[in-house]
Amino acid sequence: MPQAVANLDKMDEHLKTIVQALYGAVKQGIPHVKEPAVVDKALADCKEILDEVMAGKVDEWLN
Repeated sequence: MPQAVANLDKMDEHLKTIVQALYGAVKQGIPHVKEPAVVDKALADCKEILDEVMAGKVDEWLN
């Protein structure tokens, strides 16, 4: 049987912030497709955000 997760609202809020940050990075890069420096920065930001998610340090997200 599944166990209840403490601080679920905190995790939801953190993941919402991550999605908003990722959306912002993509939104910044797309209009500048012909400007490699801007696109590279947007891609680096996306990678940094996704690396945080993939690290899966949920305990840190809740504190």
